[in-house]
Amino acid sequence: MDWVFQVTERPMHSARQFLAALLLILAAFGVAPRAFAQEAEPQFANVFSTIHKFSKDGNWPRGGVAVDAAGNIFGTTLYGGNCSACGVIYKLTKPTTGTAWTFKVLHKFVLGPDGIAPTGPLTVFNGKIYGTTSAGADTSCGCGEVFKLTPSGSSYVYQVIHRFDRTHGTAPIGGVLVASDGTIYGATTGGGANQAGVIYKITPGGAFSVMHSFTGGFGSGPQGELMIGKGSAIYGATFGGGKYNQGVVFRITKAGAYSVLYNFKGIYQFPPSHDGANPEGRLALGPDGTIYGTTTTGGNASGYGTAYSLKPPATTTGAWTYKQLYIYGSALGAPNLPHSGFVRDSSGSLYGTSAGGGASGGGTLYRLDPPTSGSAWKVKVLRSFKAMDAAGDSPYGVLLLNKGVIYGTTLTGGDRSANCPKGLTGCGTVFLYK
Repeated sequence: MDWVFQVTERPMHSARQFLAALLLILAAFGVAPRAFAQEAEPQFANVFSTIHKFSKDGNWPRGGVAVDAAGNIFGTTLYGGNCSACGVIYKLTKPTTGTAWTFKVLHKFVLGPDGIAPTGPLTVFNGKIYGTTSAGADTSCGCGEVFKLTPSGSSYVYQVIHRFDRTHGTAPIGGVLVASDGTIYGATTGGGANQAGVIYKITPGGAFSVMHSFTGGFGSGPQGELMIGKGSAIYGATFGGGKYNQGVVFRITKAGAYSVLYNFKGIYQFPPSHDGANPEGRLALGPDGTIYGTTTTGGNASGYGTAYSLKPPATTTGAWTYKQLYIYGSALGAPNLPHSGFVRDSSGSLYGTSAGGGASGGGTLYRLDPPTSGSAWKVKVLRSFKAMDAAGDSPYGVLLLNKGVIYGTTLTGGDRSANCPKGLTGCGTVFLYK
């Protein structure tokens, strides 16, 4: 059943929502990039499918998925593999007949010089797969790494591109952006000159450099992906820091010129603001350069997050214009705790997931539609997840819209048998919606 909500009521609290918020805090401390082609408006048949349930092959797929030119899916799990907290890289091969996808583990992370606990999405570029781990790698601090998988026959060769240290960044949660010339751009949530995270780049020849060091506390740096937007500059959002320590949306040129486009205020100001706080997840880009994103907290006293847009100025010296599109958890059954950010179709609709809310409290897959008249955006729940359900529970990672199909992951749910180390909560799933 489809539900349409507008901002009318205050939300109710639940243990499920508290759990999702707790998972956010754990992820922020290391335990959220690229220019995306805009999809034509999909004609969905409202068909939801769980295409893989994780078990001993890895569990808790936090980072979402990537898809290659052949339609095969690549992703990571936060846990499982060679140790309980190591994680794996996996591939789901698209079926040529029938509906069953073929699952294969491409790499199991190992404690020691290898990284562990991958949290961000993967990037497929020129047939190679790039990503980050939030921990492990450098044995002196376990600060995480950037890695690459190169296909070799029927297998893949794993290579560490860079190991982080406290001086040059720690806990790269959000994955990487690979530019058309092969340069890698990314960010860390901690470390750097102020221990608040950095923006870095790695040349095709492997030379690493810090482009910008953030200010603020540990965990203030970006948890989501970077993207290429207006003016071929790089855009992103920090989870904390900024003028009010509630996060910012920023722009940095490839030459390293950094500027803040918007400082989130949050409700803990006087007077309180309803603009949201702690932005996370994937940013979406409109054809005019407008940025769309979500915050994971703020909006009202319940603090379930907001959806926003930032419109570029008409002149190079003007200010970006902030607009609030939606306050999460503002009606019973509505989405709350959005971690995924957005993907956008050509009609201007935005798609995302929430770790809480929905008809059953297990999160949602939803769509935000721009106003046809007036000024109110409307949210339509496409799928309500059930707590600890076999079809998945608590969608957390970024979404991908590819050739009219939405792909995503749930953090928990799925397999709850003895094969699943997470037992009652489940090991997570991969799903599609078309």
